[in-house]
Amino acid sequence: MILPKFYRVMHFVEGDTEFMDYLFARDYRHQLIDVERNFKAGLLKSWPEIETYVNRLEGDTTWDHLALMTLVFYDHLHVDNRLSTVMAYIFKNLYLAQSIHCSIKNDEEGQEYNQDLQFAILIGDYTFGYIMQILLDHKAERVLSSLASMICTISEGLVRKYHQAWNTIKEIDQIKAPLYATAFQTAAQLAGAGKESVYYRLGHDLGMAVELLHLGVNNQVDQYVHSSYEILTSLKNGQTYKGVIERVINELHDLACSQERAAVI
Repeated sequence: MILPKFYRVMHFVEGDTEFMDYLFARDYRHQLIDVERNFKAGLLKSWPEIETYVNRLEGDTTWDHLALMTLVFYDHLHVDNRLSTVMAYIFKNLYLAQSIHCSIKNDEEGQEYNQDLQFAILIGDYTFGYIMQILLDHKAERVLSSLASMICTISEGLVRKYHQAWNTIKEIDQIKAPLYATAFQTAAQLAGAGKESVYYRLGHDLGMAVELLHLGVNNQVDQYVHSSYEILTSLKNGQTYKGVIERVINELHDLACSQERAAVI
């Protein structure tokens, strides 16, 4: 595996919007801005009450990176920019709906039965209907089964988390990584690439690497980086071309190594 020199993580800003900018993220700057504009003109404009929940996601790794990684996955499989941007927007809304549902507490935790609770329940249901309409409008309804399966997987993970003592890595694996996995799976579906289960695993492992990198669990990051590289190699079928995913893998590896060296120093 070819490893480039370390590039520091930077930020670029559009208005009051701040995106994490890896070196590879520069290629998606305009699409990310479009995703954010669509979000502000969509759910956020229709339901200003959502802003409270959006503000709670400030600094959340998945919120900051899911749209970017969705664009990366779709670019790798040469899906056109318009549909890629739509799907990044959809995954952004799905994660928001998930986070709103997760804000609902149980009786022991002091959940109040008021308008806030009713809104948290209803906005999640509304979001899923809203997303289905977007998919139909863009003739992308073939991914509905994958999105439904993802929602079931995450919901099952949330139930298990409630009943079991999970560490952070287990929580990411069961609740966060399925979003990245399904993003790559849907890209394969819409691109007609086949091997959807393989792309699902690749998305899962790249998502784990991104999430763990920002937790500073660098020894675990490299495990998923190498697994991603092996899956990517199997998909190449002996070809030697270098695409965006290889760039992403190399940069994640380099960032993890750099953070580990800094921690030792």
